[in-house]
Amino acid sequence: MNFKKTWLIVGTFALGFSLMGSAASAETNSEKDTAIQIKASDIQFYNVLPGKQAEVKEKALIEHKDAINLVENQLNKDGIAIKTDIDNVEYQNYVLSLGTSFELFSAEDMEKIVEYVKFIDWYENYELNVQLKTYQNQLKNNVTLSSAELTELNGLLPIPSDAPSTAPSTDNNETTTSSETNFDSFATDQVSPLAVSANGYDNIKARDYAYSWWDKRNATYSTYYAEKAGCNVANSSCWAKWNDCTNFVSQAIYAGGMKFRTGSSVTSNDAWQFGPLMPTHTWGGAQNFYNHWSQRAGVASSVTALQTGDAVNADFGADGSVDHTAIITKNTGDNNNNKFLTQHTTDKKETSTLQDWYSAGYKVYGYEMDKASN
Repeated sequence: MNFKKTWLIVGTFALGFSLMGSAASAETNSEKDTAIQIKASDIQFYNVLPGKQAEVKEKALIEHKDAINLVENQLNKDGIAIKTDIDNVEYQNYVLSLGTSFELFSAEDMEKIVEYVKFIDWYENYELNVQLKTYQNQLKNNVTLSSAELTELNGLLPIPSDAPSTAPSTDNNETTTSSETNFDSFATDQVSPLAVSANGYDNIKARDYAYSWWDKRNATYSTYYAEKAGCNVANSSCWAKWNDCTNFVSQAIYAGGMKFRTGSSVTSNDAWQFGPLMPTHTWGGAQNFYNHWSQRAGVASSVTALQTGDAVNADFGADGSVDHTAIITKNTGDNNNNKFLTQHTTDKKETSTLQDWYSAGYKVYGYEMDKASN
């Protein structure tokens, strides 16, 4: 999910265990980070719902009453104690996590959940705009922002509406069942060298990692996030307290052979690694992940180009703020409904496809990992 709010407070946090591929073994960028230059006039704000925030909240409590009840029931089923309050960040994150829980609700109820998810996505924009306005005022008053502040500001900016996204396939009449042939598995079994692309990415290793960890937490990579949320990573009952979707996908593509990148700071979009003190924002934040991989791999123009091992982002409200990250672990054809997704927050193994995302009206950004610079 989106970590932009929680990433604003960055502290040093030493981990008490060795890490796979620490900063010392990271791949260093061949080019230095380009100095970020942002003027007050360059800052674009997120669109918000009509009316004052308090009025919008009051109206939403009426319009989304059914969805709020559905969320409350699901919280009880999950045994999660989160206060039902639209202004509560934990509650917001939980609601957004239900945006891909198509298997939990009837089609009618899921429509209500999706509309509520989109509302929450837009409602968050009030707070994001406050943060952006603070930076804009500083720049207007000729306050010199540090390099870390500039990279943080750059990560807060909304994705431009004309930025490339991944278009759905034009033909989705083909249906799939679990008994159908998995093209990727067939190719791997018959012609194993094809699993490794020219840049060294092994999509089958990425898939297998996702299969191994889809319903578990790898302490090497998750202890940092768990303790930041006040949890013990071994306690599965508190896994919902932090957003793990992007951390999980980063682990999978790293297992597939994508190399670490160092940058000027943990907030830099050019950096992607799980370092000895803390992960980069691009490792665990959905928007930051987009900022990195949209440049390093580019955004696939169509779903037909995506295959097993490729990562995908979803912007639920299509508001320029990325909300979720998943990985394709099964590919049975070129259409949206042939791309099966595995994810964390909430944990799911191939219970939904990219067609579910498109049917919900989500904006999709897909990355062909075999095309990424490595």
